[in-house]
Amino acid sequence: MKSVLRGFFVLSFGLGLPTFASEPVAGLYHGVLQQDGTNFYQEALITLRTVNPGNGSLKISANVRVFFGDSTSTEFLTYDFDDCPMPLLTRQINIKDGKNDVSLIGVLKAGRIEGEWFSTIQGKVGKFVATKGSKPGAPTGGQLVKTLTGYYKGTLINTHREANLPEDIVLSLVTTQDITSADPSIKISGNVRLYLGEIGSWEYLETKMTDVQYNFYSRYLTFKTVDYGLTFKGTVSPDGKFEPKIFVDGLGEAAEATVQRQ
Repeated sequence: MKSVLRGFFVLSFGLGLPTFASEPVAGLYHGVLQQDGTNFYQEALITLRTVNPGNGSLKISANVRVFFGDSTSTEFLTYDFDDCPMPLLTRQINIKDGKNDVSLIGVLKAGRIEGEWFSTIQGKVGKFVATKGSKPGAPTGGQLVKTLTGYYKGTLINTHREANLPEDIVLSLVTTQDITSADPSIKISGNVRLYLGEIGSWEYLETKMTDVQYNFYSRYLTFKTVDYGLTFKGTVSPDGKFEPKIFVDGLGEAAEATVQRQ
């Protein structure tokens, strides 16, 4: 009987039945993070690190970098996870903890992680896939979330009877990585240009932005101008449209604008 079974296994492998090669857990994974209910997606880099404490267990830690724009962009948020449990039987890896705004839960198999990602703001955001060595393809019909950095052009409409702000407007936004603190963050600066003539003419007034605040997941942007007492508040869509309400010192809500990242 043993010889018959031995012959069966030899024959089975000889016929080319599937076998699975081992793939180390540690390494760099290129990810695509989709957003449910939309065609938008983001790119990510997931670095898994492993250490064997010597007690028969394997400890996994992770660094996750979520990009706005493609994976060459300098506009990204970084999250470190000290302990990412992964049961041997299911290989469901849990990249989450209480200190980070983002978490990923997926199944790791043959150098590929597939699962769902979450944020503390909206709960489940969508699905994700991450692979070693090469970047997964973009979702069919998918649109990459744009960076905040850019040149925005559009129009302004006065909504207060005493307001007479210029009706052509340009915003310039710049983001840089601030690595001087223990927790790296994105620093945002920019300018507002109000044209008295048409956009591109020499007749304009320009002022710098100050007190810029932006939530990269709700995409809510607010800032003040150094001059003229203007405050802008609104949401930037993933495709780069900003439709703020504009408040003026002494008047309150005075205008609204629509600008599109060029």
